[in-house]
Amino acid sequence: MKLFLSGNEAIAFGLMEAGIRFLTAYPGTPSTEVLPTAAEIKKRFNLNAYIEWSVNEKVAIEEATAASFSNIPSACVMKQVGLNVGMDPFMNTALVGTVGGFVLVVADDPGPHSSQTEQDSRFMAFFAKIPVFEPSTPKEAYRFSKEAVSLSRKYEIPVMLRTTTRVSHSREDIEVGNIKDSRLIVDFKKDRDRYAATPHFRFILHKQLNEKLEKIKAEGEIEEYFNGDRLIITSGISFAYICDIVEEFNLEDKVKVLRIKMPFPLDESKIQNYIDKYGSAIVIEEGYPLIEMQIIDRRNVKGRGNGVIPKEGELTVDVIKSIFAKFGLIDYKKEDIVKPPFKRPSLCPGCGHRSAFYAIRKVFGSKAIYTGDIGCYTLGLNLNAVDTVHCMGAGVSFAFGFNKAFSLSKNSKTIVATIGDSTFFHSGIAPLIDAVHNHSPFVLVILDNSTVAMTGNQPTPANDIGASENNKKPIDIEKIVEAIGIEFLRIRDAYDIEGMKKDLKAAREYIENNDLPAVLIFRHPCVYTKEGLKSNIRFEDVYVDQDRCTGCNVCIKDFECPSLIYNEETNKVFIDVATCIRCGQCVISCPFGAIKVKR
Repeated sequence: MKLFLSGNEAIAFGLMEAGIRFLTAYPGTPSTEVLPTAAEIKKRFNLNAYIEWSVNEKVAIEEATAASFSNIPSACVMKQVGLNVGMDPFMNTALVGTVGGFVLVVADDPGPHSSQTEQDSRFMAFFAKIPVFEPSTPKEAYRFSKEAVSLSRKYEIPVMLRTTTRVSHSREDIEVGNIKDSRLIVDFKKDRDRYAATPHFRFILHKQLNEKLEKIKAEGEIEEYFNGDRLIITSGISFAYICDIVEEFNLEDKVKVLRIKMPFPLDESKIQNYIDKYGSAIVIEEGYPLIEMQIIDRRNVKGRGNGVIPKEGELTVDVIKSIFAKFGLIDYKKEDIVKPPFKRPSLCPGCGHRSAFYAIRKVFGSKAIYTGDIGCYTLGLNLNAVDTVHCMGAGVSFAFGFNKAFSLSKNSKTIVATIGDSTFFHSGIAPLIDAVHNHSPFVLVILDNSTVAMTGNQPTPANDIGASENNKKPIDIEKIVEAIGIEFLRIRDAYDIEGMKKDLKAAREYIENNDLPAVLIFRHPCVYTKEGLKSNIRFEDVYVDQDRCTGCNVCIKDFECPSLIYNEETNKVFIDVATCIRCGQCVISCPFGAIKVKR
């Protein structure tokens, strides 16, 4: 059957068609859609499979690896920074190998568009010594997924499928095959020299891994396109862009394009033969210079290494056209595009996080240090209630670090950390244990909206539903916090701004007189869920009394709701009824009482 699929959906179809029956993931753009698509396939075709979100990427890799050891074809999905979290088991799985097949799907974010880094996961595959496939289109993502499963099973080695934002989110008509349930022969054959290897046996496993790579090199295809005398070596989405440019400028008789389907392991001698034949080469690859680095003699190679190709940023069509122009292949000058004024991202109208940040800022002012975390609540930046954003869970770790650093001097600082519910489960528990154990007083605010909102409202361990099964045991955040040893714990609805202020003041007093963290859970469902939207509509109308509005803009600056709009003609603020959800939270932000509600 033919379907119009995104790259991520195509990956899910390819994996499930190839027999994957155990799939774990942690949500993160641009990878998120793979798992829910696989869960829908499981349901649609009534497959005997386990598909579920894991608490973090490290756990996801470990769970899928164990399933692979049990002879079940397995896969794991995450974004590039998620692989950082999973590096420990990832490196070891490469050495130990797999049994039933194991594919690690990693979606990179060149640019970046929605990430802390634009790192290249192909280098992680190179670092771990595992093969990596790199599709350039959704159709190839579907095909390469199946090839990755096959290669993994053949050589008992984990295989990475590296996609990027453009491939993951673009769409294409794809003819998919039949997906049939298969009889699983689940078995774990004990082999302590392999699965519980001591350092001596790790040396043997490493040697075996290197032998596998030498055999896999021979399977790496180098595809030739066009008939010119200028050699271009490429892979991934860059290959798709280059083909479009060649067609647009009629360069078929000017360039010879080598497309590398599997950037590692690369048969260096084959590549070198091409370079020797053509005298020189241009290497265009999205990310770090992985292919370029594996070339034996790079004296006549132009790429990222010598700065001919930009060393950072996404290789868009315009960037590659500029590269072609630099070598005289085309006459091209990038047109100046009129861009609309920059509008920073902001929390949704009615988001409980906004009210929480507003209360935090009102209580602690500008002198406190605010350590933030990864998620929607990163946008506490806009309300001047976030000073640091580093990586998942670092909001708590940084609060601990700042507290201990300032304790070495007489210049004490109040530290307020914020973290979301899903991020707390992901990697916020361990640093809180450290803070309690080592007597580190700071205020931790857990912003609980009962979902992984930023990546599309996936369930958290606190929910009773999952990706493919709805009989989950909810885990209570407050019970975890109490079990760690927290003595000060308050729970408040995030729409109760005055109540939150009261709790925050009490927390401040507590940490001033005690040597443990104070934890506040400000809880309100996400407005992008049915439950959240239903609970948020409280008033018939929310409006600005134009007679009382002075145009001071305090409401916009301090509360920053997108539904509050400043009219430059009238010098007044009004409420955009198209986006306002009538929660009435903004009423408190006007010093003149101009924002009113109709009950």
